[in-house]
Amino acid sequence: MRKIVYLLLALFLASCAGTVQTARYESEANPELRKAYIVSTENSEYIKFKFGKITPFGYLTPVDDPAEKSEVIGNTDTIIKQELERHGILAAIGKRGDMPEDFDFIVQYNDTWRWDFKMILDRLEIAFVSPDGEKLLAKSTFNIYKNKELHNFPTPEKEVPKMIRELLKK
Repeated sequence: MRKIVYLLLALFLASCAGTVQTARYESEANPELRKAYIVSTENSEYIKFKFGKITPFGYLTPVDDPAEKSEVIGNTDTIIKQELERHGILAAIGKRGDMPEDFDFIVQYNDTWRWDFKMILDRLEIAFVSPDGEKLLAKSTFNIYKNKELHNFPTPEKEVPKMIRELLKK
């Protein structure tokens, strides 16, 4: 009986991760990615917390309201910068209008958060764009899984390294 309980617990915990999907579009456009300019977001998005309902048949998950713009949550830009530098890419963070001229690609991101005992990452999209801003080079998207009540408290510190590794694969 104990083995069954451990097996069920292991399966439950293993299924508590979100998904990361990555696509590369223009691999020949900029093969040497050495310098990045990270465009710091002006807003994060936030999904307001809603209680579900407990019924005799189980728990009913509430339908989320659309995400609302909020002040920037977390330090996603700093985590992206640290991870790029860990891979040997010089990175700078700034605003869209302050872009320098000497860089190989732009990093843009959008983050969506929700509350569950603490702020957790619901969705994160990171895109590598050509220096002129015209071509999408690669894009990676993290989504918390469908049953949002059972999760491993995703944060940029947990998800960004996986995403950057996927984006930089040759």
